[in-house]
Amino acid sequence: MWAVHPNQGWQPRQPPGYGPPPGWGPPPKPSTAPAFLAGGLWLLVSVLCFVLAGLNTADGVGQTPRAAVALIGIMLPPGIVGNGDAVIAATYTAGGVVLLLVVLLFARLGFARWIAAALGFLVVVYYIFAIVRLTTFHGGTFIIVPGVALLLWLAASMVSVLPPVGRAMR
Repeated sequence: MWAVHPNQGWQPRQPPGYGPPPGWGPPPKPSTAPAFLAGGLWLLVSVLCFVLAGLNTADGVGQTPRAAVALIGIMLPPGIVGNGDAVIAATYTAGGVVLLLVVLLFARLGFARWIAAALGFLVVVYYIFAIVRLTTFHGGTFIIVPGVALLLWLAASMVSVLPPVGRAMR
């Protein structure tokens, strides 16, 4: 029943295969996989922004109408948008900011996930507005690309605020 360890005296014997009693030793380190999963999703968001803006940069907005409706800000009133160059710049800027936050997420800096999530939820609200506006103006066939963008931004934002991602940042 009792076993003698050469350095510690009498110790109660544990059944084989059960490991040390609870509370002994340091707690296991959390996995870093959730942080890299969140960073990977944000990397996809950044690539999507660059692709959408790039498709509409060379020939101007309107050459690829199914992709142009997914530019960030294009569905705002024409008095705000102007000729469309501002929304291309906004989409490039969002992609660049997200790419910077991806680097910070891969470095496991905790504040980056909150900034990315805040930006993501703001863009999700815009894409919901854009899809509703497209639907009310009978542009239902054009909601596929904004819908995909909405889902990707929403998934990245939701994963970023999960508790395992926060533990992975430590």
